[in-house]
Amino acid sequence: MAEYDMVFGTLTEKGIEITAILLNDVSASYPEMIHPLARSGIGNAPYYAFNAAEEEGMDYLAAITTFLVERYSGKANGRGVIANWVIGNEINARKQWNYMRHVDLETYVREYVKAFRICYSSIKSVNSASRIYIPLDQQWNNNAGSTGNYNAKDILDEFNRQIRKEGNIDWGLSYHPYNSPLYDPYAWNGPAVWVKDSITTPYITMQNIDILIDYMHQDKFLNPAGEVRSISLAEIGYTSDFG
Repeated sequence: MAEYDMVFGTLTEKGIEITAILLNDVSASYPEMIHPLARSGIGNAPYYAFNAAEEEGMDYLAAITTFLVERYSGKANGRGVIANWVIGNEINARKQWNYMRHVDLETYVREYVKAFRICYSSIKSVNSASRIYIPLDQQWNNNAGSTGNYNAKDILDEFNRQIRKEGNIDWGLSYHPYNSPLYDPYAWNGPAVWVKDSITTPYITMQNIDILIDYMHQDKFLNPAGEVRSISLAEIGYTSDFG
């Protein structure tokens, strides 16, 4: 924690806005943090689904999130201010970044929504100005079926449906518009078979990011105030393989 205090405090003093990502790796001391449907796959991935299916897991998640927000919500203590919180990483890539046993889309998203609401409530109860994001990668329509993962579009649609059904909240979207393919540095010239100028595109990259922006302008995606939600392009990188 002392290292985080130093880093976040320094960034805040320099006027840099901080985004923190909550990731759930495995700790032998806290097995309750791992979702029951993920425990059989420990060792298969770097990060695992949060456990909001059991009371003890929910208690730990709420306590940890509250502790972090209380620690990084004011300049006065010199520890810094975290403005934005991302819950997990690229959750549509189930096998790599949010591991749990493969289930139907509705069940998978429901388990994430439970954890997201716990984090959201914990964060907002301490710092109502915080922005809280769901993270998705660039595989808009190209990550389902035989891959064992889910399409970003499907996750986004189902997440929004469940949130609205249970009580709309002011969540934001953290999107990672990497190039397709990843080894191609030309952001403006993606292969037409993968990067299309339509909602059916397999990938949404910087080349066709307007599709995502337009999609989030739909009435069904607006926040409780009737506004377009915050969209953060929180992760992107380019290769130098082509010189």
